[in-house]
Amino acid sequence: MNLKPDDKNFSDTFAEIDLKIFNNNFKKIKEYARRKNGDTKICSIVKANAYGHGMNVMAEELSRQGTDYLGTADYSETAALRNYLDSKKLNRVPILCLGLITENNELTESLAGKNIEFSVADISSAKMLDNIGKKLNRKPLIHIQVDTGINRTGIKTEEAYSAAAEISGLKNIKVKGIYSHFATSEIPGNKYSELQLKKFKTAVKEIEESIMKFELRHISNTGGILNFNDGYFNMVRPGISLYGFYPDEKKVKHRIGIEPVMTLKSKIKFIKELDKGESISYGRTFFTNRRTRIASISAGYGDGYPRALSNRSKVFINGKFYKTTGTVCMDWIMADIGLKDKIKINDEAELFGRNYPAHKLAALTNTISYEITCNISSRVKRIYRK
Repeated sequence: MNLKPDDKNFSDTFAEIDLKIFNNNFKKIKEYARRKNGDTKICSIVKANAYGHGMNVMAEELSRQGTDYLGTADYSETAALRNYLDSKKLNRVPILCLGLITENNELTESLAGKNIEFSVADISSAKMLDNIGKKLNRKPLIHIQVDTGINRTGIKTEEAYSAAAEISGLKNIKVKGIYSHFATSEIPGNKYSELQLKKFKTAVKEIEESIMKFELRHISNTGGILNFNDGYFNMVRPGISLYGFYPDEKKVKHRIGIEPVMTLKSKIKFIKELDKGESISYGRTFFTNRRTRIASISAGYGDGYPRALSNRSKVFINGKFYKTTGTVCMDWIMADIGLKDKIKINDEAELFGRNYPAHKLAALTNTISYEITCNISSRVKRIYRK
C-alpha cells in the first residue's frame, strides 16, 4: 500500500479555495475597471503563489475566464507559471513580470520569446535585453517602469522622456507598454495619488507626442481601479481584490461585490476539561476563570496562523465563535469552548474565511489581509471547489 500524504483525509488543516467566488470576483473587477474605458485590459496579479491561494490553479482559472495578462513578481515564478500554463495548452495569455532583470543568464535568455514580457526600470537593463534579443534573433517585449513617487524601483518621472528616447533607439527590443505604481491608492481622494496620476499622465503624453506610442499604459492596482480610474490608461493590475479583499477595509468608498475566496480550516484533535485558575500553553499567558473545556486545534504558526493572535482571535465552530486561549504554538491553537456546547473530536474549526474574514485577523495584528493569506504555508493543503 502506498501512502498518499496529500489526500484530503490526511489534512487536518486545509485551505478551501472557492473558484466560483474567485471567478465572480474577476468578473466584478473587470466590469468596474471598464466603466471609463471599455477597451481596458486586465492584468491579473498572481504573484506570491497568488497571494497564498495557489498560483498555478488560479492562473489557469483566470486564463479560462479571459484575463488579458497575468502578472508575476520575479522571473523564477514566471518561468514556473509559463511551463505550467503551456502544459495545459494555455499559452495564449502573456505573462508580465513586474520584477527586474539585473543579469544576463540562462534563465533570462530562456524567457525571451516565450510570451513573457519584461519590466525595464533603467537604461542598463534595456540594453541587456537588447543584447539578448540580438543574440537570439528575437525581440523581447518590454514595459518601461516609471517611478512617480513610490520611490522603490523605476525611472524617475523627470528622466522618463530622455530614457524613453534612448530606449527607442535600441533595435532588438520592442516597447509594448509603460507603467507606474501608486503609493496610497487605497485612500479615496488622496492628494498624493492624484499627483502621481497627473505626473505619469503628463510624462506618457509627452513621450507619445514626440518619441513613440505605447500599446499599453497602466498604473492602477486594486486601489487605483476603485479610486483613481482614468480612461486614458488602458490596462489595470488587480491583485488583492481578485481574492476578495479591499486594500484597506476601513477606507473603502466603492464596494463592488467581491467576497473572500479562501477559508482556512482545521480540526479539533483533543478536548481537555480544566478547573478554574489553570494555565494554557507556552509562557502561561492565559488562565481559566472558571471550570471549562479547552479544544486543541491542529494548526499554528507553522501553517501561517500568526503567533501574534495569541489570546486575541476567535475560531468559528459549529456556527458559533469561541475565543482562542494561550500562546499560539507552531502546530496548535487552543480555544475555550465552555462546558455546555456539543463539540467533539474532529469537528471543523474555521480559522478565517466567510464567517470570519482574514481582514479581521489582520486588524488584530496591525497588518493587512495580503499578509494573512500570503503567509499560509506550503504544508497547508489547498482544496479547490466550484
